[in-house]
Amino acid sequence: MEHVALTVRGRYLHLVEQDGRAVVRADAATIEPSGVLTRLPLGHDRVALRTVDGQYLTFRPEGDLTFGLVPEDGLSRDAAFEEILWPNGQVSLRSSELTFVSARTDGCVVANRTVTEVGERFAFVAVPIAMVPAQVRRRVAAAEEPVLRSGG
Repeated sequence: MEHVALTVRGRYLHLVEQDGRAVVRADAATIEPSGVLTRLPLGHDRVALRTVDGQYLTFRPEGDLTFGLVPEDGLSRDAAFEEILWPNGQVSLRSSELTFVSARTDGCVVANRTVTEVGERFAFVAVPIAMVPAQVRRRVAAAEEPVLRSGG
């Protein structure tokens, strides 16, 4: 397990309040506290990304024909992402519905692409330990193992 931030096109992913709920955006110029994630390997080239408050970034419908990432309690199949590793060190994240997480140029993060281009290739950036809250460091040090719930 490690503490990371995700970046694409020189911008960092972070959580923001939008229409009364938290959503993931890719428009922060630096690592923000809401963008600190714990990367949890799940096996079979899959990972989960846990926020500092213990929620998991989860693939969910957003609108009529699009999907996004939202923080949710509990680890489900929709919070497990397959990592596609690229030779240059970048990574693409494939959802449970076989679509890729994508950061659009306007900062919106969606998960409805079936091909990978610049917006679907992220870099994991190590987060300075001083940015990781003490309770999160203790939780990771206790080697808390995630349990994937069946169903969606």
